[in-house]
Amino acid sequence: MRIRLATRGSALAWTQSGTVADALRALGHEVELVKVTTHGDVSTAPLASLGGTGVFVGAVRAAVLAGEADLAVHSFKDLPTAPADGLVLGAVPPREDPADALCARDGLDLEGLPSGARVGTGSPRRAAQVLARRPDLAVVAIRGNVETRLRRAGDDLDAVVLAAAGLRRLGLEAAITERLDPEEFLPAPAQGALAVECRADAPAELQEALAALDDLPTRLCSLAERAVLARLEAGCAAPVAAHAVVSEGRVLLTATVVSLDGSRQLRVHDDGPATEADAEVVGRRVAGQLLDAGAAELVELAASRPKPMAGRTVLMPRRAPSGTAEALAEAGADVVQAEFTRRQPLPVTAFAAAFAEHWDWLVVTSARTVDALQAVGLDHCGPHAHVRIAAVGPATASMLSAAGITPDLVADPGGGAALVAAFPDGPGRILIPGAEDHSPEPTAGLVAKGWEVRNVAVYRTVGLPLPAEVVERWQSGAVDAFLVTAGSVARAAVASAGLPGPRVVALGSSAAEVSRDLGLDVAAVAERPDADAITRAAVTALVR
Repeated sequence: MRIRLATRGSALAWTQSGTVADALRALGHEVELVKVTTHGDVSTAPLASLGGTGVFVGAVRAAVLAGEADLAVHSFKDLPTAPADGLVLGAVPPREDPADALCARDGLDLEGLPSGARVGTGSPRRAAQVLARRPDLAVVAIRGNVETRLRRAGDDLDAVVLAAAGLRRLGLEAAITERLDPEEFLPAPAQGALAVECRADAPAELQEALAALDDLPTRLCSLAERAVLARLEAGCAAPVAAHAVVSEGRVLLTATVVSLDGSRQLRVHDDGPATEADAEVVGRRVAGQLLDAGAAELVELAASRPKPMAGRTVLMPRRAPSGTAEALAEAGADVVQAEFTRRQPLPVTAFAAAFAEHWDWLVVTSARTVDALQAVGLDHCGPHAHVRIAAVGPATASMLSAAGITPDLVADPGGGAALVAAFPDGPGRILIPGAEDHSPEPTAGLVAKGWEVRNVAVYRTVGLPLPAEVVERWQSGAVDAFLVTAGSVARAAVASAGLPGPRVVALGSSAAEVSRDLGLDVAAVAERPDADAITRAAVTALVR
């Protein structure tokens, strides 16, 4: 049977969907992963109405309802407790580790962190439980994808708290310095579990395929835990946690509500028969006991995360650092995505001739460059054994690895300035294949460090006309901020929609300079090419 599986494009979502796809393939089915993104001319409102969830969960659900895909895979903990019309829970595969994990500098555990240590988390539930155990620590609110958050441990933070499941699925479990026992440090309801949704009218053959993936203990535990949330009517920022296990034919459930400062905590235990109906009954019963004990007075159960960009519209390119659209949407923005440019490969002749000379380094400055190099014959004129390879950031390094090339140097966090900072001093010769209208970064910085640098064009960036709906929003002032990831993006926007245009959030100094030269108002510059830094810059731009 051929099955189309809708997924978001983030690394974690792709990995989770790949796990389900592999399980279906092992059963003899042909599976295609369908990457789903939001579209520039579609409002987020209809998507948000699908069970009250965010735009990205809604977009994946919408693809299934529209018949563009047969299945959708979600982190079960991220789904709203109310069902979406027309969809059913087809399978709950075996659960990954439900625990939270501490990732700290110097291999420290939670008790070993010094007084005043800075611990990052984007979850009020985790923050409250950290403070309940260590009120002397400073909890810092963070956002961004798993990799972005993890990088901050040992940088500006002493530790971060993340879901063990996400780290394990991404192969990052080595970063865990302490697994926080879920019996004591309770996880989010259904943390570590996946939910596979299909249409309610899905063919019997598809439903049978999903039934083969279903793990009853995981389903029962997840349903019991989520029933606590539903009965409490708890929002995504309420410090509510729950953990269930199945033992000897019964579902054993523990749930807690913790004050935001960790000073007060309510905890309830209960159990019931291991059936779907009874599991949900146990969850509702536990929630009722928490309410009777004063949970609604202890915390604001309906609390949602602050939305500093609520009511604001951000226009951005589809090709942007991983997780950017999700982070902006999480901050409350209505995210509009469009294609601003396309790559036009150039003949490989100039690159091949240049590479025949002696070079010490080959610098790859974008993931798009890797695509272009492959398209024009990278394998044919590939690096000599003595040439070392540098990648401008982790995303570019991943693209190189996928092409069979292991970089010797990876700037982290990415960007031209980070690459220059990571590079050794010259002398020597560096070849940089890239765009015809390449950025002056990192060439100028490398020259200043004593290197001889030559840029060679392997592709041309061609501007595209924007959709009429996007132009109308731009010209009517309905776009509050515009993310410029490269000078070519700014040029394409102005060519299509004109001036004055919205406030610009620029990714790097080069993009900012081009935007200013075009007459755009640069309100903020992201210091790093990652979702967290871009979102902070966007918030700064809109409150200026």
